[in-house]
Amino acid sequence: MSVFGKAKFGGNKRNWFKLKDGDSVFRILPPMGDNAEDGRWSQFFGIHYGYKNSKGEMRTFQSPLVRNNKTKMIEVPDAALERINQLTAKLADAKAAKNDELVGQLLKLVGGQKSRYNLDNNHYLNVIDLQGNIGILKIRHKAKLALDTAIKKLRDNGIEPLDPENGRYFVFSRSGIARDTLYQVTVYKKKLNVDGVGMVEQDVVHTITDDIAKRCLVINKDGSYTYKEAANLSTLFKKPTAQEVARIVQEGEKAVDEILDGKGNSSDDSGDDDGGLEEEVVQNTNTNTPRQGTQQLNANSTVTAATIAAVQVSAQSVTLTNDTGAVLDTTKTATQTAVAPKAEVITEVKGATAPKTTAQAVSEQTDEEFLKSLGL
Repeated sequence: MSVFGKAKFGGNKRNWFKLKDGDSVFRILPPMGDNAEDGRWSQFFGIHYGYKNSKGEMRTFQSPLVRNNKTKMIEVPDAALERINQLTAKLADAKAAKNDELVGQLLKLVGGQKSRYNLDNNHYLNVIDLQGNIGILKIRHKAKLALDTAIKKLRDNGIEPLDPENGRYFVFSRSGIARDTLYQVTVYKKKLNVDGVGMVEQDVVHTITDDIAKRCLVINKDGSYTYKEAANLSTLFKKPTAQEVARIVQEGEKAVDEILDGKGNSSDDSGDDDGGLEEEVVQNTNTNTPRQGTQQLNANSTVTAATIAAVQVSAQSVTLTNDTGAVLDTTKTATQTAVAPKAEVITEVKGATAPKTTAQAVSEQTDEEFLKSLGL
């Protein structure tokens, strides 16, 4: 009996692939399992990031937004997207007011590459790479259009690139940044030296073996499927209702525990997703939601709101000013008659601790406290 066994790849843990600068090579796996009958080999999702359960674990979910493209009216709202749009509006106002402290705090939440809240829109596909790793590839719409074009060219020539026995690898080429990001998709080829001809290129053909098929999914006795390294694209992410998303935004961890981690909620396949954006640094999540009720921010009013929410001062005479000496907030007593123009804090309480500066107070707030101070 041999002491050696056959190598096994992966298991039930899934790989999540993103396109990086340069070339990436993947073979698109054909429709499988629950998606075989309708021929679904890719699925588009708008996914929210930024919400955690009480254990601090990231939970992603689909946007419930439904917009009528003809009337441009929103038929089903998305409270998580509304929060992003409100924060984005406040960020723009803070930048216009040159309120650097508030800009820094807001960028932690929205508008930056590593901001907490994001609505990330991608197409998701089951793929296998040249090394035999199976996983889920997420690509932008522009990359999907380039892939569709490459697939059409092959089909026009009588080749089905997603065929289980005669599949093709594709080279995804990405360059540029942000809105200037460009994509090209071509068929992956190998070079051969043919006698009397020289170097020629030939498509690399890929066949899905029984071992590869079993790594993707298995069929159960009752006819259902258990997905392993591949995923059921139609149920890749949880899809809470608009009312449930509103609760998640308003209640935070408590609602995440009940709605996304609740016993009655069917499991999704997104647990191993790292939550990072596919690319393109800063995305525009504005969906033409009216900015009604958005206050015009300025250097004094925004800092005051955050400071008042964060700094707790006992019964004493305190005056807060900004760097220019302008008064931000004054708690007067019967004996107080004047304020020193440049004083940061004036107190007559013996032994009292001076309150933190505006920058310290704001920076030490939790995201939830900061959002509350902004009325969000």
